[in-house]
Amino acid sequence: MIKLEYLRVFVAVADAGELHTAAAQLGRTPAALSMTLKQLEESLGGSLFEGERKGHLTPLGTFALHQARPLVNQCDHVVADMRKFALGATGAVKVAAVPSAAALLMPAALKRFHAQRAEVRVELRDIDSSAVIQSVLNNVVDVGVASVVGSFSNLRVQHLLDDPFVWVCKRNHPLSQLRRAVKWRDINPSDFIANGLCAGLHVPELDHLVQHAKLMLLSTTSLLSFVRADMGVTLLPALSVPLGDDLLALPVAHKGLNRRLDLITVDNVSLQPAAEALIQHITIEAEIWTSKLLQP
Repeated sequence: MIKLEYLRVFVAVADAGELHTAAAQLGRTPAALSMTLKQLEESLGGSLFEGERKGHLTPLGTFALHQARPLVNQCDHVVADMRKFALGATGAVKVAAVPSAAALLMPAALKRFHAQRAEVRVELRDIDSSAVIQSVLNNVVDVGVASVVGSFSNLRVQHLLDDPFVWVCKRNHPLSQLRRAVKWRDINPSDFIANGLCAGLHVPELDHLVQHAKLMLLSTTSLLSFVRADMGVTLLPALSVPLGDDLLALPVAHKGLNRRLDLITVDNVSLQPAAEALIQHITIEAEIWTSKLLQP
């Protein structure tokens, strides 16, 4: 059986035209190269070079060089690609995230990630938490960012940040005149627009507002449009509220009202290096946002 290394030595010697230069390029001795070439010639059943100086190819040598060069080059490319993949410099990573994380955490994380790994393709889909979890469990995506409620034995869950709920209203709403955190009694039930996120918090005062709300919207985009139309106020995680908008995000007097965001992957399964690298950038961005959310 002819080893690929035999062909690599042959191509190097043929290109160099003599043993010493090829030996220096390959980091081996001329004697070792000579022995390798002899073994290759024995395997092929003929001489590759005219004479001992290796300056001229025989007809077999010319034919062998034509056949061996693309094979050696292809092997070099394959090995280089494998090394790049192992370093996380190439590949394709699929991510699913709740809309607020997709809109606010991911752009900066991906910008830094692609500055270092421009050849990695990332596919990002924004869906709700339950769909994110199912996408990870079903191996549709590599990484998920969502709120995990309960326990999943086959998921690895890493806490990213606690996103505090805030009252969202128009800038000219009466709540904007308060110089303190908004209390439950400040909210008129007829002015409250319920949504799926706040409906699951199980706070008695909030449950009362949800039960008496005239509107219940499940889409955050639609919900914010209704608030902009002066249809009422709502309660949302801070990351869901666009920055620099015509909306206000007001603090909630009720302590500990947060939405937990987690980074999730399938447990006990190795991720490709590019996915591991992207997780690091998502984690860094979550730390940046945590510091922003903690600012008064």
